[in-house]
Amino acid sequence: MTIWLRRARTIISDSAPALNAMNVFPVSDSDTGSNLELTLSGIADALPDLDRPGWEASGLDATLPRSQLLDALVQAAILSAHGNSGAILAEMFTSVCRALEHDQPQLRSLQPGSLLALLLRAVSTAANRAVARPVAGTILTVADAAADSAEGGSVSTPDDALAVARAAQAGARAALARTPEQLEVLAKAGVVDAGGQAFVLLLDALVEVLGGEPAEALPPPGDVSTATVTRTRSVEEYEVMYAITGAAAERLDRLREALSDRGHSVVIVGDSTVAQVHVHLDDAGAAIEAALGLGRLSRIRVTALDAGSRTEGRSVVSAVAGAGLAEAVRAMGGVPVGADRPDNVLEELTAAVEHAAGDVVVLPNGMLSPETVTQLTGQFDGSRRVTVIPTVAQIQGLAAMAVHEPSADFESTVVAMSNAAGHARHGGVTIAERAAITMAGPCRHGDVLGLVEGDIVEIGSSVVEVGSHVIGRLLATGGELLTLVAGEGVEVGAIDELARRAHGAADGLEVQIVNGGQRRYVLLVGLE
Repeated sequence: MTIWLRRARTIISDSAPALNAMNVFPVSDSDTGSNLELTLSGIADALPDLDRPGWEASGLDATLPRSQLLDALVQAAILSAHGNSGAILAEMFTSVCRALEHDQPQLRSLQPGSLLALLLRAVSTAANRAVARPVAGTILTVADAAADSAEGGSVSTPDDALAVARAAQAGARAALARTPEQLEVLAKAGVVDAGGQAFVLLLDALVEVLGGEPAEALPPPGDVSTATVTRTRSVEEYEVMYAITGAAAERLDRLREALSDRGHSVVIVGDSTVAQVHVHLDDAGAAIEAALGLGRLSRIRVTALDAGSRTEGRSVVSAVAGAGLAEAVRAMGGVPVGADRPDNVLEELTAAVEHAAGDVVVLPNGMLSPETVTQLTGQFDGSRRVTVIPTVAQIQGLAAMAVHEPSADFESTVVAMSNAAGHARHGGVTIAERAAITMAGPCRHGDVLGLVEGDIVEIGSSVVEVGSHVIGRLLATGGELLTLVAGEGVEVGAIDELARRAHGAADGLEVQIVNGGQRRYVLLVGLE
């Protein structure tokens, strides 16, 4: 399993530009490859302990520590899902894990070829069940054909997993070739379905790790025959994704029906423990409201979909530490990365820059060193400009975003954003995770720490008191706009009290409060 997962991730990653280029259904937004790459990477990165003797050799052996490995794989698959294709892939992963977890006595009695056929059928069934309105000519069709061929192959070679995998591969390739006959949009663009093509690549990787022919990545987009498909919409459309925890199966079914009435491309994966929801519609708020009261919502992502394929322009990609910060960046026209998985921000940023339209401005905001981002952006060709503004704090990123003017020329924009970031003084409040010696003296585990410009300057026991000292230090040199970014779990009353004290300390001071949702800092403070 580990060997296949890593090989699949590599093949999809190497093929991502080509998959993006052929992505015209359900929305021509050129992100199928990027979404699948992010989904697979999230699964692989979440399970480093899969490197253990016996797992690779047995693959489907009954000795798995189910409570840890399989549950971790399920949760990683669901929460790492990106986009329509990633959500479907996550459900495929989940179906295999649940089959291994719940049906082990039965599975143990099957021969390898028969077992593989059974799992491929489970993959196809689960994917079709997750999609509210399955469409022929997509990854669902390809997966179903693969399962049919695998079941046929297992009749004659039940003991040969490689032979069954090759049969599934052949069936999937034949179904993929027929997808333009089933979807007019594919025929007009001169491409096969991108999701179906990705599923074939996953089977190619399976054949390879079972001892068959090496899998090959797709050639780059310049060598792939593609066509641009433009879709005209009377209103702007959004992709909405969120995780929902604690929703019973019947509630998820009701949610699937409700979202199908409001939009399309509805995919819900997971179960009552945690599920991931995906939908395209013209009212993003309606998608979120439909789930209120059904369970606890988190990881909310709202992305405006282009009316066609990529358009010229300029993109600002900003690394963010929380969902609220991501929403603030989106509201200002930027592309946030890292909100869901801060430890995976480099990979998300890379995909965002690759997918971005026209010239790109990158704001690392302290989540990556400017040097790392500069090395990354240096890998792109000279067909567009990619510039890194060396922001070292979330507040600096927000200040830079606030002055971004899409109609201004690139050089003037970079200068204005750099100046705004440079003039934004910043601080924060966090909780000590261990005893240490700081610039402000010794601290203990659980102490409240106040920082200014990255240095610890206050130690106390109250978020309000320490936060007041941080704000006071920043105000000592003057300022007109104070921004308070509330972290995950901080009490609303504490933020309101800090705003009240700040108003009393400086006449004419404007205070804005942002629900940032960041985890490390209970409070971020900015002053301009």
